Amino acid sequence: MKQSLGLLEVSGLALAISCTDVMAKAASITLVGLEKTNGSGWTVIKIIGDVASVQAAISTGVSFAEHRDGLVAHKVISRPGDGILSHSVIEKSEPTPEPTPAVAHEEMFVDPAAPEAPQDAELISCNLCLDPACPRQKGEPRSLCLHSGKRGEA
Repeated sequence: MKQSLGLLEVSGLALAISCTDVMAKAASITLVGLEKTNGSGWTVIKIIGDVASVQAAISTGVSFAEHRDGLVAHKVISRPGDGILSHSVIEKSEPTPEPTPAVAHEEMFVDPAAPEAPQDAELISCNLCLDPACPRQKGEPRSLCLHSGKRGEA
């Protein structure tokens, strides 16, 4: 089935997001992107899908934007020429990086005054102070840390 391209330009990002939501609920489309245009806070919504779905979604978005006095322009290109969708609308994405394991919130922020972590991570039991002598285990209350009362003191 041939893809179709739909463009809807509205004034304001909030209206663009609302129109995108209404259009996605009205028809089976794929959102390619929201692009802020130069000046006046206008935003272009780019969608693709089969011809009937894109026409239905754009007509729904047009009526929604007109009702809120934010419609600027709209266009449906039923069967765009070769290369239009692949070069101008759908940008080649960067390869996605490997997912990293979830990190506890406390581990994300390390005190710059804390000593460097030794190479052998098995010796460290406290993820707050990184002191191998600390009896606190990861996940236990902060009050069990040897350095819990000394935070902020020089």
